[in-house]
Amino acid sequence: MRKLKVGLIGLGFVAEAHLEAYKEVEMIEVVAGAELRQERLKEMSEKWGFRGYLDYEEMLKKEKLDIACILTPARFHREVTEKVAEYGVHILCEKPMAVSLEDAIAMSEKCRKEGVKFCYGASYRYLCACRKAKEMIDAGMLGNLFLLLEILVGGRGLKGFKDMGDQHYPQGGPGGGGMGLMDHGIHLIDLFLWLTGSEVEYVFGRGNYSGKKPSTEFLTMLLKNGTVGQLIYNEATYPSDLPYEGIFSWGGSWGIGYKFTLGGGWETYPGNFRIHGEKGALRVFHYANKLFFCGEDKLEEIRVQHRPMPGNFAMQMESFASRVIRNEEPEVRDIDGIRALEVALAAYESFENKRVVRINPH
Repeated sequence: MRKLKVGLIGLGFVAEAHLEAYKEVEMIEVVAGAELRQERLKEMSEKWGFRGYLDYEEMLKKEKLDIACILTPARFHREVTEKVAEYGVHILCEKPMAVSLEDAIAMSEKCRKEGVKFCYGASYRYLCACRKAKEMIDAGMLGNLFLLLEILVGGRGLKGFKDMGDQHYPQGGPGGGGMGLMDHGIHLIDLFLWLTGSEVEYVFGRGNYSGKKPSTEFLTMLLKNGTVGQLIYNEATYPSDLPYEGIFSWGGSWGIGYKFTLGGGWETYPGNFRIHGEKGALRVFHYANKLFFCGEDKLEEIRVQHRPMPGNFAMQMESFASRVIRNEEPEVRDIDGIRALEVALAAYESFENKRVVRINPH
């Protein structure tokens, strides 16, 4: 069987996770990568054995790709997506889909016009602990859901806080740190909608702005099925978790301060979220690849598939590539990226106007 030819556009930290994962995917071959920074391009192309390009359009002209992975900062997603679509190449685009709804909708329309498939990079859906949680919810093991909650609070104080900068998010617009609402929380928004099978009806919240002093970010979502989704983030303070609350992680992770690691180890402040229902609750350590169920007179660890991060990127590509081969729609589509972005931006609108924002159904 012919392998699909894949090219990467943008070779930052996230590209390392993708490339490590793609070694497992037999139906694809990474043949090329594009990056503006010449030293980084040389480093990555030599390490991973693909052809390197400083100009991604030159790569598109020469390589005859089947799939392009857009791994650039979000502010460039629209520009790159529209150009890739003009070459008839299918697209896997990292989150967030764009920095504005206008851009995201334009990307969707362009891909449909050019007849290319757009896979939104909701990679948390492919983390094994998250997939097992979804399976348990769909089987009714938690009953009706009440609350989904993630809290990420910590860092090295205000002086240690690092904004992602206007190379990622336009100055003065929605942005902030790498583990805040726009860059990380967008994953949880999508994940909560997927886990519950429901859409968001109302939003109240607050988000940080690129280049401005950080504050506590929060997002409260009331879903149509009555479930509440709550996100709370602050990277400009100090953690209050105690060392014994850590856990051994089987997979790589991004942590407070956007610290990136591949491989397992002890996580003093492991990323996790909670799901509470009528019949029980789940504690999901998504990167550590662990899942715990709490019920009446019962506390147990649930066994999950052993494909920790970056295995989720492998499963994401396996899903997309197989659907490209069968000429089917991606499992996670443009509308999923648009929905998540709309909810995140509604938090900003909510705080600016001091009101709850209603989300229109799609």
